[in-house]
Amino acid sequence: MSEKILFVDDEKFVLATFRRNLHRHFKIETAEGPMAALQQLETNGPFAVIVSDLKMPKMNGVELLSLVKSQYPDTIRIMLTGQGDLDAAMAAVNQGAIFRFLTKPCSPEALLSAVNDGLGQHRLVMAERQLLQGTLRGCIQVLSELLALVSPKAFGRGEQGKALVSEIVQILKLEGSWKYELAAMLSQIGCITLPPKILEQRISGKKLSAEEEQIFLMHPGIAGNLLRNIPRLESVAEMVSGQELPLADGPTPGAMILKAALDFTDMTSAGISEDEALTRMREQPKVYDARVVNALCEALGRRNRSEMQCLAISELREGMVLIDPVVSGKGAVLMQKGQVITSAALARFSNFGAILGIREPISVLVKVEQNALADAE
Repeated sequence: MSEKILFVDDEKFVLATFRRNLHRHFKIETAEGPMAALQQLETNGPFAVIVSDLKMPKMNGVELLSLVKSQYPDTIRIMLTGQGDLDAAMAAVNQGAIFRFLTKPCSPEALLSAVNDGLGQHRLVMAERQLLQGTLRGCIQVLSELLALVSPKAFGRGEQGKALVSEIVQILKLEGSWKYELAAMLSQIGCITLPPKILEQRISGKKLSAEEEQIFLMHPGIAGNLLRNIPRLESVAEMVSGQELPLADGPTPGAMILKAALDFTDMTSAGISEDEALTRMREQPKVYDARVVNALCEALGRRNRSEMQCLAISELREGMVLIDPVVSGKGAVLMQKGQVITSAALARFSNFGAILGIREPISVLVKVEQNALADAE
């Protein structure tokens, strides 16, 4: 009985009846009116099912359940209504605000059956979500690992950009940060189709010929078309496919952030200072959005509140930023400078270290706040 049911009514004796009749079957919470229900949802949620009366002061049941649908979409909504309110109840069903409605007087057996059906629907919704998330995570992992194997430089470019994208999104207070991070991770998938020389020239800051530039600009569209085949990644595909669009063509905020983060990493990888790179970006208002560049500047200020440390592989932790590339004993670059160390990277280091060896120590940036926490512990 881990799933909780919330009953809402403005009459205490009705709530007491619900609790008395159903407490053996469900974990029940009650709320005396809509305002108390919203408070319960916020402080004691999540609830699998909410059962609400229709006629209540200040906010009726349709309004309450519509609000619940918006704020807590996983909660299954059931309404109790009198015979005279059937039109309102049917309208709520048609609007998708409720899963089922019951007419008063409602027998304990009918209410028990309806709540059980609601629980079944809730379990179905959660199981489908877990399946989709697992499938999505697996697809992304496969694509990311393929990119790392086929084009390590493209993978490194995306990983460097991801760290900046995440910070810019946080500063701009954009919702759904995971979508922007996925867009950064997968932004270079189309580079698999590029001649390696073109990508290397672009990253190193060398000027491409008109033909080479045209070939390079094909990779966002290729990546976007690949990603559109994965359910729930439509918005991510739009960000990726629009990452090289000029501002006049109306790229999404995610595409503008990708453009700024990736171009900035290219410039600094080519030896241009951070200040000079920001200046160049500000001098091109038709290419880079001013709000994004300002957020990038703030993100760099936060990153600079770090200190350099030279650490052994065993001392590396997630969130540290590489100052120098990680190189195997034979000279192969395993991870580019500027990338943020992740759990997957630590696992790779462990595997490669056992087989090929890794040159140590490794120079990293460690946030001052992390050191303070470590000292406190």
